[in-house]
Amino acid sequence: MKTLLLGTAFAVLATGAAHAQTIAIQGATLVNGTSASLPGATIVISNGIVTAAGAGAAVPAGATLIDGTGKVVTPGLFVSSSDIGIEEVSAVSQANDSKADNANLSVAYDPSYSVNPASTLLPLARTGGITRAVIMPAAAFGDGAHAHEADTAGHTEEPLFQGQPAIIHTGAAPDIVVRTRIGVALPLGEGAAKNAGGSRSLTVAVLKAALEDARHYATNRAAFNQGGTREYSLSRLDLDALLPVAKGEAPLFLAVSRAADIRLALRLAKEEKLRLVLLGVEEGWIVADEIAAAGVPVVVKPTTNLPGRFETQRARLENAALLEKAGVTVIITTTADGHYANQVRFEAGTAVAYGMPKDKALAAITSRPAAVFGAKDAGVISVGKPADLVLWGGDPLEPTTLAEKVFVNGVEQSLQTRQRALEERYLKR
Repeated sequence: MKTLLLGTAFAVLATGAAHAQTIAIQGATLVNGTSASLPGATIVISNGIVTAAGAGAAVPAGATLIDGTGKVVTPGLFVSSSDIGIEEVSAVSQANDSKADNANLSVAYDPSYSVNPASTLLPLARTGGITRAVIMPAAAFGDGAHAHEADTAGHTEEPLFQGQPAIIHTGAAPDIVVRTRIGVALPLGEGAAKNAGGSRSLTVAVLKAALEDARHYATNRAAFNQGGTREYSLSRLDLDALLPVAKGEAPLFLAVSRAADIRLALRLAKEEKLRLVLLGVEEGWIVADEIAAAGVPVVVKPTTNLPGRFETQRARLENAALLEKAGVTVIITTTADGHYANQVRFEAGTAVAYGMPKDKALAAITSRPAAVFGAKDAGVISVGKPADLVLWGGDPLEPTTLAEKVFVNGVEQSLQTRQRALEERYLKR
């Protein structure tokens, strides 16, 4: 017990010391994801907060200096649909909290309660510059990310609703949950049709009935508590969870692929007055103008270009670029499997290779998800905000570039991973 208490006290003191330290990164190119690159910049971090960020910024006396010459500083990166922190081994059910099969508690499934701050996937994500992640139940994204059919939307019977996404940071801390219940996730397409009874039309009917029930429940709580209302299609907890979406106060994260289903999603949002965020959108380029006109943001995986399902027959590598050109707010993510969260910058690089402007691609993994998901202290490097940033050895969208230093909430993080520790251990033999 004494050892545990001393260890805890040391961790607290170490964290406090990290916050109290003043650090200055000098001579780097500042790429903020919201404006043009700024070469020769100085970024000063004091007490965990960015106190200066620009060319010629004064460096406080006694600051720890970091030479950024020839290097790049960006905001910490976002992965915008991942099960990182709630899954360790997808094939082992005991190590996988990324899905819920209880039809009576599906909307109310809150994955933030399962987040493991000691997950070995968090340090791995940091090596790719990831400092924030949207925890999305794996089946909700429906991208075929998992090799095991039982974990992939469309291959097994599951509840229609997939719970309430949350936001975490990837720093070493006992509590890494940043925001909970930021909306409700729901697949719409082949998998959802199967789970609803075999037809997309049934999916729509189930969703509309649930929204109507949530609104009726909101105005008849007293009667419900006394058993004086009609029977609802959802449990009380699910009705409470769906209510912010039904009122238009929180977004519905709708996983959708084919062009016809995207149009259906936009129609549903208009009919039900819903805030919408579309996930997947593999055939979005076909209806890009309609998505832009509706003002709906999309979360895409740019490397998806093979027809793995009937609904993705027209997927193409230019999807992100064409959506961007049409004026859609494009957010880039990688596969939902948390083992690949560190590869989101490669997805952005692929989007650039196929026509997306480089500054927009960086914004799609920094400032845009921060704005859309309400992570107000992330996504940009700005005076007065916590230092959530990465120092790169070069262009962060190039595969051979490495993250040299990662700061989360103003604290420099270790880049040691379990994989590297194993390598070091067994190379010595």
